[in-house]
Amino acid sequence: MTQNRKLLIVADTYYPKVDGTLKFMEEFLRRAKNDFQISLLVPYLGSWKKTRKLPAVTEHITYVQPSQLLQISGYQNMKLTRRNITRIKQAIQNTDLVFVQGPALLSYLSIYYARKYQKNTVFYVHVIPWELYAKFIPRIIRRPFFTIFRQFVIAYYNRCDEILVPYHELQEQLKKEGVRTKISVATLGVDIQTFAPAKDKRTSKQRLGITPDVSVVGYVGRISKEKNIHILLEAFHKLENQDKIHLLIVGDGPEKQKAELLRLPNCTVTGFVNNVQDYLKAMDIFVMPSSTETTSLATLEAMSCGLPVIATKVGFIKNYIIKNHNGIFVPRSNPTVLSLKLKALLEDPPLQEQLGQNARKTIAYSFSWERSINRIKRLLGNHFYPEMTSKPEERETEPLTEEKSI
Repeated sequence: MTQNRKLLIVADTYYPKVDGTLKFMEEFLRRAKNDFQISLLVPYLGSWKKTRKLPAVTEHITYVQPSQLLQISGYQNMKLTRRNITRIKQAIQNTDLVFVQGPALLSYLSIYYARKYQKNTVFYVHVIPWELYAKFIPRIIRRPFFTIFRQFVIAYYNRCDEILVPYHELQEQLKKEGVRTKISVATLGVDIQTFAPAKDKRTSKQRLGITPDVSVVGYVGRISKEKNIHILLEAFHKLENQDKIHLLIVGDGPEKQKAELLRLPNCTVTGFVNNVQDYLKAMDIFVMPSSTETTSLATLEAMSCGLPVIATKVGFIKNYIIKNHNGIFVPRSNPTVLSLKLKALLEDPPLQEQLGQNARKTIAYSFSWERSINRIKRLLGNHFYPEMTSKPEERETEPLTEEKSI
């Protein structure tokens, strides 16, 4: 029966880049490979084509060639070539259900052809596209671009059969923006066994070549404008005793921005890595300075590792972080406040420990990949594969709010 359920996953990201979207795809495939015949439609981004693939789909991958010119926030838009369009059409014609991850051209063209060939389509909103791209548009045309592009995205959301979002507030936001398609909430999760507190933080630092006596301030994610890494760098420059602090940036981005970070003698920029958990276990404080997020899996994983978190109040972060309980908030684009919060936390190890312990409890209690993927499978099955929905719906945990203590 599984062989009759053909599911095509479309994404504008793939290896060697590893981001929240790809992590979701990994977890979905591990838990859904026996429920669907899964294929992928993704960009070909490097030599890993032959050495690394998502599980269970090694012979069911369609690659499209990306453009080297059109790249925003690390997402390379596909080339508009006849060959790429043909590949998209063939992949969609050979499936029953198109499961789109966004956020660039490949995803929107897939929605277009899915509608044309009358294929069921579900879109998971991992990022808010108009917020993601706004930082890369010249200020003089930013407002009209924001308006036009948002209308474009909403129009394509409305071509789908269902939209999935990671938290309730985004559901309400999209409805206000004009999304008429049904919107369902499917919160993401964390592997709490893999992302667990370090048994020996000094050893974790030594394994990465970091002096075990220094305090490590870390970040995980893309090095790009909307992530506000320059704010973290400016805040770091304001700290005293910098020789006793190490800045650990786990991610990749433009060479110019990496070079600026690497001018610091006590800064490491790793590029994309497979073992993020090993780097998190070497950190003492995690910072997420981003100007736009939805869930921020990187922040959830840091909390699961028992790290105290300093973050901006964006997306779902403002719901699962509770001020001075499992993390600390800072305003966006304010390096002075971020520096002061870092200084206070660096000088207060007991507070670090308290915030970290509460952060770990938050993730262990409220976030589970098993629950998340099971819900997504049921949502897909509700409309497209009724035989999958014979089991009663699992009770969902109550939505987190800023006022609710865990």
